[in-house]
Amino acid sequence: MNEPVASVIVPCRNAAGTVEAAIAGALASPLESLEVLAVDDGSTDNTACVLDGIAARDPRVRVIRLPPRGVSAARNAALAAARGEFLFFLDADDTVEPSFFPRAVAAMREANADYCRIAHDETSVSTGWRKEYPLKGDYNLDGAAAIRERYLPCFFGYSLDQVRAWYGGAPLGAKREMAGVWAGCFRAGIIRERSIRFDESIEIFEDAMFTCEYLLACRRTVAIDAPLYHYRRSESGSMLVKLSGPEFFGNKLRLLAKRKALDAASGGRLTPLYEASCVFSLLEILRAAFRTKGCMRLGLATFRRYGNDPAVKSALSRFPLSWRRPGLAVGVLACRCFFAACG
Repeated sequence: MNEPVASVIVPCRNAAGTVEAAIAGALASPLESLEVLAVDDGSTDNTACVLDGIAARDPRVRVIRLPPRGVSAARNAALAAARGEFLFFLDADDTVEPSFFPRAVAAMREANADYCRIAHDETSVSTGWRKEYPLKGDYNLDGAAAIRERYLPCFFGYSLDQVRAWYGGAPLGAKREMAGVWAGCFRAGIIRERSIRFDESIEIFEDAMFTCEYLLACRRTVAIDAPLYHYRRSESGSMLVKLSGPEFFGNKLRLLAKRKALDAASGGRLTPLYEASCVFSLLEILRAAFRTKGCMRLGLATFRRYGNDPAVKSALSRFPLSWRRPGLAVGVLACRCFFAACG
């Protein structure tokens, strides 16, 4: 059997009402050959039956069953089973244009690129509100240095330079792109060669860390500035739940460790890209300690542990202050005094 050109990875958890439409969009693609790897992540609704029905009708669909371990584990299981030359990720409640896959593959092949970024639109599940999100930069880049300097800042974190521009009136997220891996096309060979996987210990922004680790292995990137991916935003989604629970604190520590590991692997060249994120996260942890019910002790302990990290201490000392953001300035000064007193 010939290997497929592309593998489309679809993690599914209680997605019986949406996953059929998601997979139908992939199967409607005119790409010469693709496979869909649908991973049932311990669903408790009718997802398993829906996936079995789709697979029975179309041999291009393979179903992988897992106990409930989270989206990163589901994607990693599919990465291990994928046979395609190119890899795509599709969330089970989203849809794509049929041209999404062939246009990305064609762009990658024409430029001999390692990564292709595709624009998207968003629709609110509750209100029906829709907005297109064109790309914020020219991501047709050649060379590892250009990718590191012009692409990674879109995903890795906030820099002190971005904070200074924010004080001057620019939006803080002026150069930020959605971190979802669903907005890109990846080469499977690079992922296999570098053993790149999703960090299953990180529950928030795991997509961003995967994308950054992958981009550090790239030499050329291309882009398609057309909204071919249709993202459905749910106001009751998993990220909002995670941000409000006690797991938020552990995730902050693990995310810092992941950023530091990628930074170290790059010879410290990524430090400027996330210094401001260290400070923002420190303040977020402190606020969450007082606002999250039953988590004050855990939150304050996390605050001290996070703030005593050498990378965070350095970022805190270098963080610019401005009268334009007086609340932020007071918070940063208070943190400086606290950790100076603690030694």
